[in-house]
Amino acid sequence: MITSLLNAVDFTLLEQGYQIGLDWLGQFVRVIIESVGIVGVGIICFTLILKAITVPFDVYNRVKMRKQTLIMREMQPELEKLQKQYANDKTTYSQKMLELQKKNGYSIFGACLPMIISLVIVIVAFQAFRAYSNYANLNFFVQMSGSYNTAIMANGAEGIDYTLLKDDAGNLVMNGNNYTLVWTENDEEQQRAWDGAAFEDELCSYSLTQDGEYLYMQVTPLDEEKYMMYRYNLQVTDVVREYSIDEARFLGSDAVDDGTKESVNAAATAEERNTLIRNYVKNIGAQAAKTWYDANDAGFLWIKNVWYPDVSYNHPVPDYSTFTSSFGNVEVTMENGERRALSNVLNEDNYNDLTAALSEEKEQPNGYFILIFLSIALMVVSQLVMMKSSKETNQYQTVDGQGARTQKIMLVVMPLIYAIFAFMYSAAFSIHMTISSFVSLCVTLLSNLIMGRIFNKKEEARVVEENTRKPAWLIERERREAEEAKKKKK
Repeated sequence: MITSLLNAVDFTLLEQGYQIGLDWLGQFVRVIIESVGIVGVGIICFTLILKAITVPFDVYNRVKMRKQTLIMREMQPELEKLQKQYANDKTTYSQKMLELQKKNGYSIFGACLPMIISLVIVIVAFQAFRAYSNYANLNFFVQMSGSYNTAIMANGAEGIDYTLLKDDAGNLVMNGNNYTLVWTENDEEQQRAWDGAAFEDELCSYSLTQDGEYLYMQVTPLDEEKYMMYRYNLQVTDVVREYSIDEARFLGSDAVDDGTKESVNAAATAEERNTLIRNYVKNIGAQAAKTWYDANDAGFLWIKNVWYPDVSYNHPVPDYSTFTSSFGNVEVTMENGERRALSNVLNEDNYNDLTAALSEEKEQPNGYFILIFLSIALMVVSQLVMMKSSKETNQYQTVDGQGARTQKIMLVVMPLIYAIFAFMYSAAFSIHMTISSFVSLCVTLLSNLIMGRIFNKKEEARVVEENTRKPAWLIERERREAEEAKKKKK
């Protein structure tokens, strides 16, 4: 028996369960950050773990550089002679300097290798962190979509997804005049003959409808208070539900306020009636999305949403243009494994429906530039400390002041790069870089203090030894006198 529906208002739920894929490093970052519970604290923990991995390489590099500096100091007189001798021939000077360095056991590559390893680790970790940031940002809206759909479908019922049995050629398998229904129960495929008549289970009624050449199963809640229903094509394997609102049930539901019912009944056209009904149901989902948003705050300290920059002109809930631009042309993976463009999964209308109850969050400043200025200040201080600690190294390693000029350029360039990144990327990135810079600064100051004392003692011991060393002729005379004394004893 084929039935038809009257006064049904078409309705579309949001896509849910999709995500941006993460590799194993991204998953590792996710485990660290999400296991803490508070996003901002999780980012700090991730940064500290990363620094714990790279600090040994940094310290080793500093020790190596200090040793190289002492070698350069010993070579200083000869380097100054070479500088005067080849003042107008930098190429020859460089060759002679390399020969002198090799002769004295100086190797710049020995100091560079730990730094390169540390840099590679940081770059790889940053890529994983950035991937996780995109994942977490999108997942925030995916979870909101799930709450949106769940709240709406509380006014419906969850039925069983049936299909009709087909042969290898794609033709329906008939048992006389009966179809064969196929469904999954307890992970096992079930089948039974069906004559097309409506039937019920504990929650829903099922009836056969036809749309063109295709047969559909119409699923309707048994509870008359519930007005959400859906249908799906019985002749395809992948079930896609098409939702609708039963207008008569909607107007008869005690859950719908009288004002809405009066507005719907007073509507002049069917289109206006349908729009009023859809908007009412959409608002149920939007309020649920807001409830989820409030309960799963992505803020940290003064920042409302760590997945967007710490600036006043950005908002905790961005407009659709800002939302899509933060992901670029990314593709997301659906629950069935299909890959689709994000813009096709969550379009502007869907996004506006999802965030309709978050109008205040769309206007609030997301931050106040504090992290940006703090990260710049820490980088400037770090560069000044590095300039001071490597002043002697640069003095001995260059003959024309190029090393010092490079350090001054870096003093401007590095904070500028940090500032650009802080404006471009999320507050999560700024938190990461701020903590990383602070830890690096502390490690630099502490290592300079410890190594300064160690190497100063060694230098003092070397100077004392040189100044108290006996001349060769005296050592030789004492040796001969000792030998003569032994002979006399015999």
